[in-house]
Amino acid sequence: MAKVGFLGTGLMGSAMVEAMLRRGDQVVAWNRTPERARPLEKLGARLARSPAEAVTGAERVHLLLSDDAAVDDVLEQARPALPAGVLL
Repeated sequence: MAKVGFLGTGLMGSAMVEAMLRRGDQVVAWNRTPERARPLEKLGARLARSPAEAVTGAERVHLLLSDDAAVDDVLEQARPALPAGVLL
């Protein structure tokens, strides 16, 4: 069981989070539009209010975002809380 921070829970991201939860991973998920991530709570994911909160304490971090600019922006927000040596 891994502790996973997941950034971006659109169509593909939500499916990946669901699969991780079924495997027994602990997932903290964040999405720019929080309402879209809410269904994942019912499946066992914890929702984060920020990218930094989502990655705090994670062993792995997954990003599924729309484009390079979104990746750059979200990583900038998450960077202060990224654990040393975390798989990204």
